[in-house]
Amino acid sequence: MEFLRKLIEYEKVDPSTQPEVRTLRRGRLRFWHLYFQSVSMISPAGAMAATMTSSAGYAWGALPFSYILAIIAGTLLMNTTVWYSMKVASSGGYYAYVFAAVGPRWGVICGMMFILSYFNVVTNGILFVGGVFFPGFIKTMTGATYADKAWIGIMFAFILLIYILAFFGIRASLDYSLVIGTFELLFMFACTLAVVIKLGSKNTGQVFNPSLAPTRADIAIAALLSLFSISGYSAVAFLGEEAKNPRKQIPIAVILAYSTVALLFFFMSYGLTVGWGYKDMSQFSASLDPGVIVYKRYLTPVIGWFMVILILNAMFLGSLAPLNSCARLIFAFAREGLIFPKIFATVDRKQNPIVSTAVVAFLAAIVSLIAGLAMGTYNGFVMLVTTSSLSLYVGHIIANLTLGIFYHRQKQLNWIFHVIIPVIASILVGFSIFFTMYPYNPVTLACPIWTGVWLILSIIGAYLTPRHRLDAAQRRFERVQDLMGASYVKIQGATGMNKYEAELSVEDENFQSPNTHQTNDAGSKYVDEELIASTNE
Repeated sequence: MEFLRKLIEYEKVDPSTQPEVRTLRRGRLRFWHLYFQSVSMISPAGAMAATMTSSAGYAWGALPFSYILAIIAGTLLMNTTVWYSMKVASSGGYYAYVFAAVGPRWGVICGMMFILSYFNVVTNGILFVGGVFFPGFIKTMTGATYADKAWIGIMFAFILLIYILAFFGIRASLDYSLVIGTFELLFMFACTLAVVIKLGSKNTGQVFNPSLAPTRADIAIAALLSLFSISGYSAVAFLGEEAKNPRKQIPIAVILAYSTVALLFFFMSYGLTVGWGYKDMSQFSASLDPGVIVYKRYLTPVIGWFMVILILNAMFLGSLAPLNSCARLIFAFAREGLIFPKIFATVDRKQNPIVSTAVVAFLAAIVSLIAGLAMGTYNGFVMLVTTSSLSLYVGHIIANLTLGIFYHRQKQLNWIFHVIIPVIASILVGFSIFFTMYPYNPVTLACPIWTGVWLILSIIGAYLTPRHRLDAAQRRFERVQDLMGASYVKIQGATGMNKYEAELSVEDENFQSPNTHQTNDAGSKYVDEELIASTNE
């Protein structure tokens, strides 16, 4: 307890202080950048090799059926993201959504669950590439093997490349994602279509029979992992401060990205299942690179090699996107003075959160190394990806259950979209979470334990945070929302803002406060210059 108290204790701030805050550079990202941030997070080729393969290990021949369940649940979950993003724009994403709905404590708890989730998207991605995919494709394509511990060097080289691109800034990352992501979507669809056409009479509807899975629990875990593979649309929420006209473009980007990738994943799951042979799917995940094997079998070896390159690139983008999102979420916490030290609010000349990005990349490499050495690379990957999916859905459940509160305060409550659909989505996800614990599975049982411990520590940290610190965070948060042209009704009596301060309208997208001008001075700056000193001082 003493450690937690010291971790969250900061200097006292005068409640009458009007904090000067600076957002990340506004308006630098256009619609297609937002769209491909979601697509990159979902990573179709990478998820085919990683998450879809893991899901097949539980669903067997019922893999396409598990994706039907996942798409239904994902559509319901997406509802919350769309409605929140119409009102709130922040680098904090879901942390900001819940913060705006019920205040800083539950905003912190929700945000910490997304930090755990996105952090472990990075960890499972780099561990999969180094310890599962790389040795698998070498053996599949050449028949050769290499030293058992060589995956460590490959994994560290992979995270270094990811960090280098992240260091150049979000715009460079998303420009790259835009070009490569477009080609990836078209190529994956074309290859799967070619496989389905070549199968001819072997196409069958038997793959939609849930009894092909070993047990009901297995189909539930498969659905959870399938849902996770198509849930990257949430990553765009963390670009709210950097998007042009975010309250219009983010909801559209979320809907379009999810719809595109959900349909593609369903089609891919069908093509791979019938291409492999739905009666033989118990061996699918044991083959390490089954997707490459299927495409190589029905198309050409050249396509197989090209698929390997595409998967490696997709895993690269699929780890880069959550690294950017996680770093921005931690940045938002530090800017508001919550949980993380003020050093994490440091930005570079281009106003990218350089410290939080570096720390997340470094810790991801360490955690992946420990998981791979302790559990083996494949079991370590499954543990990390399942932990990531569980924490993601706990965060989504919190956001779901606060959406109605938020819109009730706006006097715009719609019972169907703001209450009933979020509750149904939460129940569906809750069932999947339950079946990761029952019946007993030695690998997946650890995941709800780690997630539960993280949730408990997050609750303790949120409720041990002093009231004056929460009040200061509320003022900073609301100030950022004013700069972003917020139009929603704020929590009354919690901000301490000057009642005579002019409110900004939602239409004033290009507003620049004279006290919060954007600068490009040499050296890194903390975003809250009144409360946090410059690193150059």
